Amino acid sequence: MRDKLKLLLCAATASAALGGCGGGLSALDGNVRLVNATSQFATLDLYDGSSKISSGVASNAAGGYVELAKGTHTFNLADGGTGATAATVSGAVTKGDHFTIVAYASGGTLTATYLSDAEPSPSSGTAKLRLFNTASTSVGNVDAYVVTTACSNLSTSLAAPFATAISALQGTYTQVNASSGGTAYHICVTATGDKTDLRLDIPAATLKDQEIATLVLTPSPGGVLLNGLLLDQQGSLTATANTSARVRLAVGTSSATAVTASINGVSLATGLSAPAVGNYKVVPAGALVVNLTVGGTTASASGLTAAPGADLTLLVTGSAGSAATALIADDNSVSTSTTNPVKIRLVNGMSGTGTAILTDDFDNVGDGAPLGTATAYAQVAASSALARLEASSGGRQLCLSTLVTLNAGSVYTVFLLGDIPATVGACTIRLDR
Repeated sequence: MRDKLKLLLCAATASAALGGCGGGLSALDGNVRLVNATSQFATLDLYDGSSKISSGVASNAAGGYVELAKGTHTFNLADGGTGATAATVSGAVTKGDHFTIVAYASGGTLTATYLSDAEPSPSSGTAKLRLFNTASTSVGNVDAYVVTTACSNLSTSLAAPFATAISALQGTYTQVNASSGGTAYHICVTATGDKTDLRLDIPAATLKDQEIATLVLTPSPGGVLLNGLLLDQQGSLTATANTSARVRLAVGTSSATAVTASINGVSLATGLSAPAVGNYKVVPAGALVVNLTVGGTTASASGLTAAPGADLTLLVTGSAGSAATALIADDNSVSTSTTNPVKIRLVNGMSGTGTAILTDDFDNVGDGAPLGTATAYAQVAASSALARLEASSGGRQLCLSTLVTLNAGSVYTVFLLGDIPATVGACTIRLDR
């Protein structure tokens, strides 16, 4: 009689979780959380259909797990500031399992990937690690090295890559040795096939025995270096921002006065004369200590800073004893337009000019640049030896280049440097990426 009564009670309350009914049933069967791996959205909200389930997940942070009924769900991600839906992703929730939705920007669009947090534990004495390159549309494929020496030594080491040509989420994890107290590694991310082209240096990543982690790679402000987010399965998220920036020297001094410059102990150029643009050099981000001489005379360049991951141009104009400097932000991310897949702008470092303008086939590029500044980037059509680039100021032609090739996916800067030419020549065009 007692067993019969128990069965009747269980049948009457089948939707409840009754501990004495052979395990019971629960309407809340799985767990889902959101990771905001963007810098563009200060906060994101997560919706299950039209029901908000996670609110205000900050940039480069993870929200808490939310219990959901098993089955297929449609998740909507909304800008936490405006409430506007920015991305949608579907995923199946299974009983007792955990899942993470990673939201990231790709090609100017918010995108989301649904990840399972149910990877089996690695063998004893090891951890599992994989990479997720969310920035491939901007930086391309990358290689990764997990080593015990500094990434600065990578180019001369015999270290083999941990993973190669990573363009998205790795399908499998790789096991690495890890002690119970944690083993410290340097994680070095480079352009594919080039150990000297370091995109991200994580100097102290500690992996513990049985840990399962995903390193999410995200784009930097400059569009070439990378930032990282180390995501533990069913655990914490640790931001690993790039500690470097890239800076180059552009010389626009009058009378071809030579310039020598270094930043934070890294030489940018020695004896560079206008019109000239040096190559990017990787320097420590933050406050910039600039050592600068113009025509052998020390020049001042104080109060300058570089954001982590930034690309910058140090523009020097004027002459010895009266030099001027400007630190110009560069955005070397690729165009987000398929119709206009080229990015281009003008930097005005030509003494004696007012506001200078750049035209591409007679169409204005940006709104004009006063001396010591740059126009905004414009997205323009690609061209196979057909483009006509012209810079002018106050109706005076300053440079002209015809039959120019502009390749899709590339970024260009046209520089005006030095003195106004007596005879108009070709423009100084730099391929920035």
